[in-house]
Amino acid sequence: MFMCMRRTTLILEDACIEGVRLLAQREQRNMSHVVNELLAEGLQRRIKVSRAPFQLPVFPMGTPRVNLGDRDALEAAMGE
Repeated sequence: MFMCMRRTTLILEDACIEGVRLLAQREQRNMSHVVNELLAEGLQRRIKVSRAPFQLPVFPMGTPRVNLGDRDALEAAMGE
């Protein structure tokens, strides 16, 4: 299978590169594959978190015909 991959240079902190190096050695894989997998997982997690919260639609209901705080007015309106 032929895949077109771009080369790039990343400047990583020493602790990050050492962690990637150890993970690659432990899994017997090359560092490029490990970095690609870690980036893909991080991107998926970040995209899921950044979604806007669900909002219900809002519709205008016009002006109220009765004051809900006025019990007598409310009972009169409900009796109609």
